[in-house]
Order: sequence, then structure tokens, then C-alpha cells
Amino acid sequence: MQFELVKIEELSGKKASIYSILLDGEDESLFERFLSENSNTFKNEIFDILSRLRTIANKTGAREGFFKLNEGKPGDGICALYDQPGSNLRLYCIRFGHELIILGGGGPKSKSIRAFQEDEKLEDENYRLRGIAQQIMKALREKDIRFSRDFLDFEGDLIFEE
Repeated sequence: MQFELVKIEELSGKKASIYSILLDGEDESLFERFLSENSNTFKNEIFDILSRLRTIANKTGAREGFFKLNEGKPGDGICALYDQPGSNLRLYCIRFGHELIILGGGGPKSKSIRAFQEDEKLEDENYRLRGIAQQIMKALREKDIRFSRDFLDFEGDLIFEE
């Protein structure tokens, strides 16, 4: 799988930078697709997610309390942005400290299910992000990419090929 890390400038700020993933051959990032798929049905929840992301980027940074941690394998950074009580959307991301978030995809998670594995769409989105996280972690270990001095950006070759 080929993909590229792309910074979302309009959501990034002085406390945290927000990236998403552009899969090879796709016109929109995983986060843009998440927005497209859910903006009609869950308009208020999308507005709330965007508002929380702007707060994280500009005021608070990516504090642990904003995320449901350990949504992947230990150490891969996969988490879900916490939703408001009564909301339906689950957005998966990879968190790197307080300064960097990579937004993946997600979708509606019925309150009647306990685990994302009970929903095919959420399971697919989560496992796709796990594979991407493995490649990013490998590139960091091998120093193909690195964090900027202020930890707000990735530097290096942000195009990944398996």
C-alpha cells in the first residue's frame, strides 16, 4: 500500500499539527473521506469534531484525555477521538505526544455494540490505520522521517511504499 502523510494546514495550530493520509490513487485523504461520508447524516457531530480539533491545535495540544487510547496494538499510537455522550461517530487517529495527530477514517459506532470488531466498517478503518502506523514507526526507527525541532511537523520523505 502506498500512502502519503499530508498536513491539514487549516486545522493545525501553534499547539498541535494535524495530518491525514492520502492513499495512492485517491483524491481525498482518509479524513476528508470521513467528512464526506458523514457530513449529511451527522452534521452536528462533524461540527463538534472540527471544533475539538481546532481547540487541540490552537489551545490545548493533544492531551491524552481527549482520546480513547489503545485502540490498536501496544505502542502504535492508535486511538479514537473521544465523542460526546450520545454521539455516534468514531474517528481513528495516530497520536504522537501532545504535538502531532494523524487522522484516519472511521464511521458511526452504534451504542449497541461494545467493540469496533462488531462493525465491519470500523474494523476495516482501524486495521488500515494499524498497517499505516507500522510503516510510520518503521520509518521513524530507520530515520527516513523524523520530528521537527518543535515536534510540530514530520520531516523527510512522507511518501510511503510497501
